[in-house]
Amino acid sequence: MLDALKESIRLANEAWTGCCWETEFGPKKLNLNGLQMRQALIAAKATRGNEAECWHDAATWLAQVEADARSAADHTSRAFESAQAGDWTTAIKLVDQATDLASRYPVADQFEQCRALCEQLAWSAPATL
Repeated sequence: MLDALKESIRLANEAWTGCCWETEFGPKKLNLNGLQMRQALIAAKATRGNEAECWHDAATWLAQVEADARSAADHTSRAFESAQAGDWTTAIKLVDQATDLASRYPVADQFEQCRALCEQLAWSAPATL
């Protein structure tokens, strides 16, 4: 059953590495779907005035999205290690932290599935004394 949790975590982490949804960012209503922070910085350097400012703001926002995705991946990786050790309380807590990060963006579903599976596995795990 741990294989199912590992796969669920892998899918969640692969699905969210940055902005992977349609946006209308800033006054220019930029669609940042699929763009990375470094690409937005290139656009900021290639433009002038308000447009450059908008791209610079987008780069800052994308950097935060990417950092949150990396943090969520770290939490779920540690959650899996805790699950392997039979520490379901810590595993669920770490998945909850990843879910909290993801809930800021439209990507929480995958992490909520990890949480549900983690709970299911915790309930079915043999009790230890």
